[in-house]
Amino acid sequence: MEYTSSKAAGLGAEIKVEVEKHKGDLESQQSKESIQSKPTEYAEIVSKAYEFFPTFKRLFVDLILSYKNREDSQKYFEVLEFKDAYKLIEIELSWMYEILHSKASVIFAYKHYGWISRMFTLVITIAALILFIIFPKHSKYGWFDNTLTYVLLGGAILLEFTAFIFMLLSFWTYAAIKESGGCFGLADLLFSLQKKLRPPEQSRWSDKMAQYSLITYSLQDQPSWWKPIMKFFGLKETWDHYRYATYVIVSEALKKQVFQELTKKMKSIEDRASYKRVTEHRGQWALQRMGYYQEFGWSVEAEFDESILLWHIATDLLFHDTINENGTTEDDRLISQHISNYMLFLLIVRPFMMPAGIGQIRFGDTCAEARNFLQSEDNIEVIGAVKKILGVSTDYDPGLVKGDRSKSVLFNGCRLAHQLKKEFTDDDKQNREEYKKVNWDRMWRLIRAVWVEMLCYAASKCSGQYHAKQLSKGGELLTVVWFLMAHLGMGEQYRIEEGHARAKLIVAK
Repeated sequence: MEYTSSKAAGLGAEIKVEVEKHKGDLESQQSKESIQSKPTEYAEIVSKAYEFFPTFKRLFVDLILSYKNREDSQKYFEVLEFKDAYKLIEIELSWMYEILHSKASVIFAYKHYGWISRMFTLVITIAALILFIIFPKHSKYGWFDNTLTYVLLGGAILLEFTAFIFMLLSFWTYAAIKESGGCFGLADLLFSLQKKLRPPEQSRWSDKMAQYSLITYSLQDQPSWWKPIMKFFGLKETWDHYRYATYVIVSEALKKQVFQELTKKMKSIEDRASYKRVTEHRGQWALQRMGYYQEFGWSVEAEFDESILLWHIATDLLFHDTINENGTTEDDRLISQHISNYMLFLLIVRPFMMPAGIGQIRFGDTCAEARNFLQSEDNIEVIGAVKKILGVSTDYDPGLVKGDRSKSVLFNGCRLAHQLKKEFTDDDKQNREEYKKVNWDRMWRLIRAVWVEMLCYAASKCSGQYHAKQLSKGGELLTVVWFLMAHLGMGEQYRIEEGHARAKLIVAK
């Protein structure tokens, strides 16, 4: 409008777009001070979550955030300890759950409306009980009617009082009061009560990850007369979920490794091209960084669902075939197994949270091939099945032998396991028959790095609406990783440019 008016008045006018410098070029004292102020107190984390939440809740409806949103969050998270970062993420996700599945959005929409409405409903219910007690004509009603009225009013008061206490002790209330000045120490008092009721160490989501094993499923899911009936009524998948899925606690070691891998990626981003490249990696970056892309790149360049099955089979075979000798690799070994089983669970039970593909078809064909291969063995256990599968020669590409009619990747996964063992075999030691002298440390470190990258890739590709859907079921690790990536400035939800551009009108004098 101003530009048009200036041109109409005969003034020389032009619009110049000025691009702010990248965050790496900002050397102001203000930026340095903000980076040096490392928040470790739980109260500060809650306050910061309250500041970030209005921005990042938009991700659940797949809105795009600005360059400045990314920069502000990234600057804060790059100096956080991993435990503090997860606490902040969990607080925000718990608030998102309350908005979607409770009355929190109504109660906390305005600073005073929630308090007034809760106080009003509590007072009016108490007043109704008092009026009924002192009302002179209520004695004409029968004993049952009077008793029922007392019970209903008493129950209503109890519910309203409980709701008021929960609102009073909510982090929403603390953060809002703290933002407005603390209200003469009321915020600190409420926060101390909140910490006693729910210690900071207590997780604010289920903190569990589902486990699904292809080999175990193939051994236990034997044909039966009633399974076709369940499949006809659409109950087979539900049965498989509750019959074969198990759950494990998400370990601190796993959370730490995910956070460290993401911060490494974050620091490697220098421009728009590197941003796009890093967010599209699903195992390639880990293999390249550790110097094994030439050997194992084929396994991560396949379709994503195929890569998951390949690495799941290889991980499962190696997990049961190896024994931890010195304890140094136990974290990497368990992390690899847990993420491997979790990713297969998502692929089979939560396919809507994964990139599109034919994962369920490949899984079905692979299980069928595993059953056919193991059918000659009676009551075979997992260890026996692993040894028999690993005993298959993989000198030739299995695809050349079986053709392309079956989508099974069983023996391609076996081939990957053989290649991993061979690559990390120590030829300088004798007694090669004992575990083939695999260097467990480096092998499991590589496998863990690939799985962490696959997990992050899957998280970034899942739509916000599906992440929101899972909050009502206790939450998914995939959602936590997705939200953490967003706060670290990675994912598909940012408008990435060289800087934050501003248009400026220049009028010639």
